[in-house]
Amino acid sequence: MGLVAALSIPLMVLNILGGIVSGIWLAVLRDWGTIGLGIGLFLVSTLLLGLALMPSLLLAAPAALFAERGKMIGLVFFSTLSSLYILALITVWCCGILFLFLKDATAANLIPRLIWSYGAATGPWAYMASKGPDPDAQGFGPMFATFLAELAYLILMLIVIFSGITLLGAIRVFGCFMLVGLVVQITFLAYLQREQQKLERGAL
Repeated sequence: MGLVAALSIPLMVLNILGGIVSGIWLAVLRDWGTIGLGIGLFLVSTLLLGLALMPSLLLAAPAALFAERGKMIGLVFFSTLSSLYILALITVWCCGILFLFLKDATAANLIPRLIWSYGAATGPWAYMASKGPDPDAQGFGPMFATFLAELAYLILMLIVIFSGITLLGAIRVFGCFMLVGLVVQITFLAYLQREQQKLERGAL
């Protein structure tokens, strides 16, 4: 968590100032279409992503049932499927947004478009994670996934600026970060379940 806190500092700066700076930059360049696209996506993205996340609830329901019964294998299996679906959705959304904003970018507006797209790609996930459960409990997963998504997107931005990348390459880079998130989430979940079982045995 200390490492996460340290890496969160540049992300916090980007979250706070990125939209303002890039918005003004794009306005100076008269790139009104990109500004409108970013605002429009942010307005509708929460609803769209909320609908897209519904299948994960079908997988989370049996996971909760196994958790109540203390069945670790069933809990881990269905939680892994649910988390895998969510992380795959984050990957597809963020990489899709990246290339949507880059498809007709020029050397003049490349950097402000990248920064502007960062908010459209990661902003909805950060908003939904902030409205979720307590980060010290079930909410740890969404918050950590959002942090990794922001970090992965920042890495992709740097790669685009300095070398360029294909859509498949972006998905691979982003997917590596999401895989780390999956392993951490499942490990944390198994740890919580094991501690809960110890408390229950102690109470008996």
